Amino acid sequence: MARALPSKRGNELLDALESMVLREGFASLGVSEIANRLSCSKRTLYDLAPSKRELVLLVLERFFARIRRDAALASESASDAQQRIYAYLQAGVRAAEHLSPTTVVDIHRWPPARAIWQEHVRLRVEGLSRLIDQGTREGVFRKIPPAFVAEVVFASINRLREPGFYDSTDLTISEAFDELYSMLLAALTPHGNAVHDSATRQAPRDPSRLQRARD
Repeated sequence: MARALPSKRGNELLDALESMVLREGFASLGVSEIANRLSCSKRTLYDLAPSKRELVLLVLERFFARIRRDAALASESASDAQQRIYAYLQAGVRAAEHLSPTTVVDIHRWPPARAIWQEHVRLRVEGLSRLIDQGTREGVFRKIPPAFVAEVVFASINRLREPGFYDSTDLTISEAFDELYSMLLAALTPHGNAVHDSATRQAPRDPSRLQRARD
């Protein structure tokens, strides 16, 4: 039987728990601690999900589903092929800023959570492939197989998802995704940086963000 949709209070608790999980990870959290910090009873939490395992998975599913929903809406609102793909990718970059290294490690180490992320990436890559194909058919992007590009991006994202990647670079998670997406946009057009330059003129990056990320 399908679980009932959370009430307004339930969604508020899930939002608060999501912030906690993304900021601190979840491996060391217990239901009692979660209930105490959210100022609710364990019974209330069990009304949302039958166990800590299911509660964490629910929170992660909501987070990743929202990224896909926001990306779709952003790309649909964009004015041209370049803006569509940039807006679609930037939704992921912005969301990645909320993922702490601890959360990345916890997801990577727990197969059920890792499976949710992998499915999310698969769906994101499918969406990216469709946008590339659309831009190619419109004559904006050079003729390169969308499925090939999607597979390369998927492999790159898998690497960025591994905690060890950040031990050998001077990048945050969001910076790494941003750089990957910038390279992709440049590669899609015969004019190199024209796509990225055009996109960033419409959605300028905060020049102080990189320094803040390292502070």
